[in-house]
Amino acid sequence: MDDIENLLNESFSHAGQSNVPTFEAEVVASLMIQSNAFISIKTAAKLCSLSRQSIDRRIQQGTFPPCQRLSSDDKAIRKAFRIRDIQQWMDSPITYRAPR
Repeated sequence: MDDIENLLNESFSHAGQSNVPTFEAEVVASLMIQSNAFISIKTAAKLCSLSRQSIDRRIQQGTFPPCQRLSSDDKAIRKAFRIRDIQQWMDSPITYRAPR
């Protein structure tokens, strides 16, 4: 997951620069969508232009997709979002309601 995040971060940091190839980032993004990959809250925040605190608040309100717990260790909690859930939210952020 960190390799994917690095590629996405690289494509975000070079946005608007025509001399930087984005082919790899586009391929990775396409594969992530096709496989319904997990993304971190950091990546979700960048994609949605929200702060991590706003995402946490919206999850509590039921207006943002819930995250999935990836770790079983109580001390090291690793959570992530499914890319399709984030994509669904991005399609209609005002009317989105998390499934119960």
